[in-house]
Amino acid sequence: MALNGWYFNQLPDAYVRQTLKAMQRNIESAASEIEALRHVDTAEREALTGSVSDIVNLLSQAQNQVARGDHDTMETATHLKDAIERLSLTSGMRRST
Repeated sequence: MALNGWYFNQLPDAYVRQTLKAMQRNIESAASEIEALRHVDTAEREALTGSVSDIVNLLSQAQNQVARGDHDTMETATHLKDAIERLSLTSGMRRST
């Protein structure tokens, strides 16, 4: 991932905004695919959709912070990492970090 291991203030704003928007589009596309799943239990699909919504909201929050010139994004990045981990656990994909 392009932003992995970097603080937002170490990268040009335009690059950060472009990367966040691309990430959000990809997540929204995944959300549409999750909604279309029919072989997945309804409760599991709702859990996946909730996790994806959390990620979309956090990416939007990060974009707003960058647009305001607020580069203190460590809290948002931490929440984003946690939301991605929840999505990985919800979807049955476990990664070691």
